[in-house]
Amino acid sequence: MRNVILFALCCFLLTTPGVFAGPSSTNYELRNYDFGSGGTEDSSSTNFSLFGIAGEGSQGNLSSGNFGIGAGLPHTIMPALPPAPTFTNPGNTYDRLHIVLATAGNPTDTTYAIAITESTDTNWDNIRYVQNDNTPGTVLGLEDFQTYSAWGGVSGSYITNLSENVTYKVKVKARQGNFTETGWGPETTATTDVPTLTFGVDSDSIEFDALSSLNSFTDSSQSTVLTTSTNAYNGYLIYGYATQPLTSGANTVPHYASPNSAPTTWTGYGLGYTTDDANLVGGTANRFTSGGPKYAGFTGTSPGDPVADTTGPILSTISSEDYTISYRVSADPHSPAGVYTTTLIYIVVPTF
Repeated sequence: MRNVILFALCCFLLTTPGVFAGPSSTNYELRNYDFGSGGTEDSSSTNFSLFGIAGEGSQGNLSSGNFGIGAGLPHTIMPALPPAPTFTNPGNTYDRLHIVLATAGNPTDTTYAIAITESTDTNWDNIRYVQNDNTPGTVLGLEDFQTYSAWGGVSGSYITNLSENVTYKVKVKARQGNFTETGWGPETTATTDVPTLTFGVDSDSIEFDALSSLNSFTDSSQSTVLTTSTNAYNGYLIYGYATQPLTSGANTVPHYASPNSAPTTWTGYGLGYTTDDANLVGGTANRFTSGGPKYAGFTGTSPGDPVADTTGPILSTISSEDYTISYRVSADPHSPAGVYTTTLIYIVVPTF
């Protein structure tokens, strides 16, 4: 019987200094090159599968104070560890913070998970995971690993349902297919604000000119400027109503007849108003300004009709935003003379 001897041949390419002969060519790249003891004959069953090679174990330390090495085949196809994301509060909001992931150049099918906790939680003992609905939760499921695009891409997304006036920290991990989940990347912090709202009018009283035949019993020279500042993410709405018609004893000048939902070019008698808000809710957005000014009469019940609004999402704090409500009054020439008064009430409702 002949003896058969199998030889394993290892070839090495010597290069001159400064010239690297790496494991790649124009069309191919070898991700891992080392010596092992072979593979497995059958590495799967109904419920499990094995991804690995034999003979790749190592001894000693795989990490130090500043560096670590991932041994074994899975680390050769591991996505890059995500850097710290951009984590900010651009709208000074009290219940949400904005995050933009950094991909580290990973392929587009890479998915990412986000961990969050309060900055005082040094050891991440109370770690939470951003769910696929953008709220923190205690369980990290496969559905919570989302692509860069699903997390908002370059525009990012908001982590919501947070507590006010708290500094949070976040970190991100990546995965691409099976056996390729990285560790958590570096941390970064951002702080929620407290809810804020200021609202005011430029004057607490207005006085129309005396109505007479000299001005056709009409005055349209008066107005009120409404000023709002808030960090309400979903904006705010201002309502207005009058406690009564213009009244002098038993005599009145009625509210102008047209409703807020369908203001009209001025005709007839009464006290009416118009607004410079060209995007007003409650009907056609520009109903007061298109072909305007158009006028409506005040309702007499709280909270009144919408007279100005700013809708969300608000990406930066609303600071001293102004809307102007202008008035017009026309009296019937046969109305008794007198001092006619009413009280106008404006209510601002923010939506945080």
